[in-house]
Order: sequence, then C-alpha cells, then structure tokens
Amino acid sequence: MAAKFVFTLQPLLDARRRDEEAKHRAFAGARRAVADAEVELDRLTGARRRCIRDIAASASTSAVASLRIRDGHLQAIAAALDVARRRRGELQAACDRARDELVVASRHRRVVEKLRERRRRAFELTELRRAELEIDEANARLYDRIARERPARCAAERAAT
Repeated sequence: MAAKFVFTLQPLLDARRRDEEAKHRAFAGARRAVADAEVELDRLTGARRRCIRDIAASASTSAVASLRIRDGHLQAIAAALDVARRRRGELQAACDRARDELVVASRHRRVVEKLRERRRRAFELTELRRAELEIDEANARLYDRIARERPARCAAERAAT
C-alpha cells in the first residue's frame, strides 16, 4: 500500500497563506483609498478651475465685494487641494508599504511551497525506489523458487522417459 505524503510544515504554510491574504486585503484597501483620494483631487481641481473661470468671467461686471467672496472661496479650495495632495501622498506611501509587505509575504509563502514540493518529490522518489525494491525482491523469490523446482522437475521428466 502506498504511503500518503504528509508535509510536517503544513501549519506554517497555512499561516503564511493567511498572512498573504491579509496583506492582499490591506493592499487592496490602500489602493482603493488612493483611488478615492485621486477622485477627491479631481473634484477639487475641477471646482478650482470653475471658480477661476467664474472670477475671470465676472471680474468686469461684479462688485468688488462679490469678487472678494469668490476669491475667499478660491483660497479655501486651494487650501483643500493642498490638504488633499498631502493626504494622497500619505495614502500612496501607505499603499507602497502595503504592496511591499504583500511582496514579502508572498515570497515567504512561496519559499515554504517550494520546500513542500521538494519534499513531495523526494517522498515520491523514495516511494518509487521502495516499490522497485519490492518488485525486485518478488522477482528474486520467484527466481529462487523456479531454480529450486527446476532440478526436481528435470528429474521427474527424466524418470518419466
């Protein structure tokens, strides 16, 4: 009966897989956060563009007080843009760290998987050798039995003739 391969480090491999999956989820969350920050930056950039266009269009027809209000709004948008850019930079750095952690976790998992495959191949080779030895032993026993029976058979054949 063929023995079953048992990888003694399977719990470690399972833990490495779980760790990699957790790092993958963290990386996906970080990427979503960066994408959301990009959307916010685009929204604020569009608002800034519209505000500048509105100020330019109404500069000759609007009152100074109205222009000051719009300028204050433009400055608030510019400040929000600065905050959003810093936030995106922080989120991008966190995303890069999460990606690096995912790469490391993936390498750690692959190392154990390669070890598992090497041990599996060694196990299979050992099983093949064992099966070959069993066949060789069975053949040797058969040969010995035939060799022992041959003189008796030859003597019986000679006596019959």
